[in-house]
Order: sequence, then C-alpha cells, then structure tokens
Amino acid sequence: MLKERTISALVLASIIGLLIYFLSDDLLIYLVGLIASVSLWEYSKVRFSNLTSIFILILFLLLLFLTHLTFLIYSFIALSVVLFLASSLFILSFPLNKTLLKNPFVWASSGLIIHLGFFASIFEIVSQDGLSDLSLDLVHERFLILYIVLISILMDSIAYFAGKSLGKRPFINNVSPNKTMEGFLAAIIATPVLLFLSSQAMFEFSAMKIIFLIFAVAIFSVIGDAFASMMKRVIEIKDFSNLIPGHGGLYDRLDSHIAAFPCFILILNLL
Repeated sequence: MLKERTISALVLASIIGLLIYFLSDDLLIYLVGLIASVSLWEYSKVRFSNLTSIFILILFLLLLFLTHLTFLIYSFIALSVVLFLASSLFILSFPLNKTLLKNPFVWASSGLIIHLGFFASIFEIVSQDGLSDLSLDLVHERFLILYIVLISILMDSIAYFAGKSLGKRPFINNVSPNKTMEGFLAAIIATPVLLFLSSQAMFEFSAMKIIFLIFAVAIFSVIGDAFASMMKRVIEIKDFSNLIPGHGGLYDRLDSHIAAFPCFILILNLL
C-alpha cells in the first residue's frame, strides 16, 4: 500500500507540476476549474443523489464565471477562510455536531464555499491581480502556486514521519486518530524554518510577517485536512472516491490545499 501511494503521489505531483509551469494562463485556469469541479463532485456524490450532485455542480460552474469580478473573488476567498475558521470549532467538538454537519444545506453550501475559495485564490494568482507585494517579477506567479502547495506537503509529510517515530499523544483523535501532537508540533515548527530563507527572496516583508504568513497557512492546511476527515466520519466513509490508487479521491488529496490557498491569498493582501 505504501509503495502504491508513493508511486501515485510522485506521478501525480510530476504531472501537476509540469502542467502548472507550462500551461498558458487560460488553460491553467480551465484546468483548476476542472480539478475543483471533480473534487466538488466527489464531495457531493457521497452525500447526495446524482441529480442533486449535478445541480450543485452546475451552480458551482455558474459561479465560476463570476470570478472575473474582483469583489466576488475576495468574497469567495473570505467566505472560505471564515468557514474553515468556524470548522475548527466543529472539529474540536465533533461528534456532538454530527447531525448539523449532515444537514443537506450545510453539506452542500460548505462544499460550494470551500471549492469556490480554492478556485478564486488560484485565479487571483494566475491573473496577477492584487499581487504587487511580491518582489518577484509576476511572470513567476506559477512558483507561488507551487510554494503554497509545498507548505501543505511539508506539513503533512513532517507530521507523518515525526508522528511515526516520536508520536505518543493523540491530536484531534475524534476526527483523525492517526495524528499525534508530537507530529503536529514538529511540522508546525519545521515548516516555517525550512521555508523561511527561500521566502525572503520572494516577499518584501519583514521576517516576522513572513513567518506569520507561513505559520497561518500551515495551520489552515491542518484544518483543511481535519475538515475532510470530519466530514468523512459524519457519513462513515474511508475516502471520497477511489479515483487515485492508494490515495482515494481527488478531494482526499486536495483537502489541505483547498484550505491553504484562500488563507495565503487573504493574508498576503492584508499584509
């Protein structure tokens, strides 16, 4: 299983990395829209019928066409950040709120908001709007996408290996029994440290602002992963689909990134 997961992860990462770097802006935006749509379909399908899931997907696609409006871009991003902040309370109190989370409106609206926020964040990067605080020439906006992805990957990888070797105390075991406090602490300390030097070359911020930015995004990546785990426990499934061998569905792989991107873009513009 580990070998299958590793091979699938390397192949997927290589393909996505090449597409992010070489595709034109328009094609990349279409690709992100497709990825977000598949992820939302998986999220909806485990809870609703095909007909209801199709309706949710159509509504999502209609809303995507409005992301060229600056006000709506930041509305989607802000709503996504607020939802993940609120979900942290639900994660801590789960399963007391299980009935509420299973409510059809709560489930559908949550899926729409987090996927709209994810798409709007990458659309903002690719369209190069609102990114004047970057010290890099904006032709390198693709590196920023990979940089945000790297934060989530480092958090997940360091937490996994540190947890395996050092983990003793459970961390949010009500939604994710395999996570440990030691793994989380190792990741939340090591990730900003490992990325700090490269970040100084990218941003015109003070050291404290850079560390705060990485730290906040790292926390949100954990919340995104825990949110997906919580929703799977609500309806008692292991994965959202079996699309990716050894990994489950697309949303199972994107959960932390879906939370990290809106957080990054919102904080970047506030700073």
